[in-house]
Amino acid sequence: MTAVSSAAESGLIYLVAPSGNPNYGDEFIIRAWLRYLAKVAPAAEVVVDCHTPGQASVLLTRWHPNVRFVDTMWRICFETAQLPAAEAAAVAADVLANPGRLPRIASGVDLLARADTVHLVGGGYVNVVWSHHVALLATAAAAARQFDARAVATGQGLLPIGDDEWSALLRELIDDFAVFDVRDEPSYEVIGPADPRHRFTGDDAWLDAEEPANYNAESRAADRDLVFCLQSDLMEDFADGEGVDRLARVVDDVVERWGVPDSQIAFLECIPGADRRVFDRVAGRLPAAVFVPFTELWNRGLPARPGQTWVSTRFHPHLLAAAAGANGIALSGRSDYYPVKHRSLTEAGSRWQVTDSVHVPDDPPTDGGFPAEDTAALVAGKTALANELYPPPSAWRRVARALRTRAGR
Repeated sequence: MTAVSSAAESGLIYLVAPSGNPNYGDEFIIRAWLRYLAKVAPAAEVVVDCHTPGQASVLLTRWHPNVRFVDTMWRICFETAQLPAAEAAAVAADVLANPGRLPRIASGVDLLARADTVHLVGGGYVNVVWSHHVALLATAAAAARQFDARAVATGQGLLPIGDDEWSALLRELIDDFAVFDVRDEPSYEVIGPADPRHRFTGDDAWLDAEEPANYNAESRAADRDLVFCLQSDLMEDFADGEGVDRLARVVDDVVERWGVPDSQIAFLECIPGADRRVFDRVAGRLPAAVFVPFTELWNRGLPARPGQTWVSTRFHPHLLAAAAGANGIALSGRSDYYPVKHRSLTEAGSRWQVTDSVHVPDDPPTDGGFPAEDTAALVAGKTALANELYPPPSAWRRVARALRTRAGR
């Protein structure tokens, strides 16, 4: 199939996402695509294939009128996780040709076979941090070859890329994609910018970054001048291996150096539990600080506004808080993964400071986040790609749809 498809008008759109854990950034991205498809393709059948479909359905069902959640491709991924990458890719392709090889998901393969589009939505989940996820690419590529589906990927972060064998397999699989879009310059170099099918429009969160409902500037946390979002996962090499212990001391250093009272401090949770560990270590010293759990963040929006200062290890709070105009410092965790992510934002216009150092500046940053024109350009670029993949209905089709709806009443 070509990059432009009639899938926006009808048919089955099959989205693949690391959803349901939950993780705020991953859930934000799949919600952004569901919201977009609800506007341009409300009649389409939409499937979200994710690793935790039950929890994902609780979080996301409301965002498209005709969506359901499965785990077919992710189960293929997990079933092949112990195999060498090339063998895992071959098995994934064979499962589509011979569903009896994994008979418990044969019905799911039948559903995948009906897809007009198989779309790996954005995130940094196809790289050697989770090398077994190469099976997701392999399954999508096999669907393109065997079922004549249109395989596309958007907003991908491919680093760390791994050895020559792994990267060669990656490029081979990408060759079956009608469009393959990435979120950072190093990933763009990996896939080869000379190929017109290869794009670089940034992270998929830009698709919905200007939606007012995603922000909550009126909350108690939004009133606070200093917001921390500090994770415990993928931080093992932070501060020469001190990890979470050192992050807790960073909080103490920031509060002391900047002279911020605890009544002006908030902590944000993107992954339930994992992003509370640092807060639990310092809460006794900051009794008036407010903690924003994932459920509140998800249901009410990000408590970001101009004039705040954020200290975040997480990538998507950096993107969204900076888009809202907040000042900030991004602390990079895993050295082969997070620096590329955060620097992709500063290269795109974020004025946050990015560091893997534990030494904080004597004064809070005051440079702001993204300039408004940069945010608008990033949103426009991602929206243009979405419109290319799923063209909005023409004027006459909108009128026809309205008449059909009215006639059915």
